[in-house]
Formats: sequence, C-alpha cells, structure tokens
Amino acid sequence: MNKRAQQSQSLHDGMIKELAERLISRKFRDVRADHPEFTDKPACITLENSELGQLPDVTATGIQMVLFEVETADTIYHPHTEQQWEVFSSYAENNGADFWVVVPREQKSCARERLSSLGLKAKVMVI
Repeated sequence: MNKRAQQSQSLHDGMIKELAERLISRKFRDVRADHPEFTDKPACITLENSELGQLPDVTATGIQMVLFEVETADTIYHPHTEQQWEVFSSYAENNGADFWVVVPREQKSCARERLSSLGLKAKVMVI
C-alpha cells in the first residue's frame, strides 16, 4: 500500500467518497468503496495462477463490472501503483469488466502517460 502524506490521503479519501456517491446517484448497482463511510468494501482482485491480490478503491456494476483506482500526484509513478494497475487492467480485460484510473484534473495527462508507458488498458477519469 502506498504511504501518502496527510494532505494527499485526505484528497484520496475525498475522491473515493465523491466517486462512490456519483456512482450511486447514477444508479450503478453494488457500489463498494474502500472508505470509512461505506460498509460494503470491494473484494480483493486476484489473477488466475497468482496469489497476489489487490484491493480496488471502488467497484460497481452498471452494464458490466467496473474497477476504479484513485490516484493522487504522489502515487501515479509509485511501484505499488504499477502492480495494482497491472492486476486491475488484466482482470478487466479477461473478465469483460472496465478499469478506470481516477485522478485530480491536473494529473490527467500524467495518468494517461503512465498507463501508456506501462502498456496497460484503462480509462482515465478526473474528479
């Protein structure tokens, strides 16, 4: 898990809450968030033939399952983030799900650049 500075952790937690609330208001089903105000937490995502599991920040079901990982400026290039994104991208691709990286507006191009450099499939959303 990434160790964030207090200000970054507050931003991260606020983004998770806002994202989950948006999904609920847009009638997504089974919205789960790794946030103190949400009782239902996301399930750990594990790839076949691997014991390494990762916990997404938010999951929901619309037309299909959607995995969301929230990042702040100090975590986009962190090695743990790379591991998470690899698991979530591969899981989404192999299971007909979507994977979204959620970042502050000013980090959108950094997130896209990072995903591209890693060769991973994900959509980028800003909050």
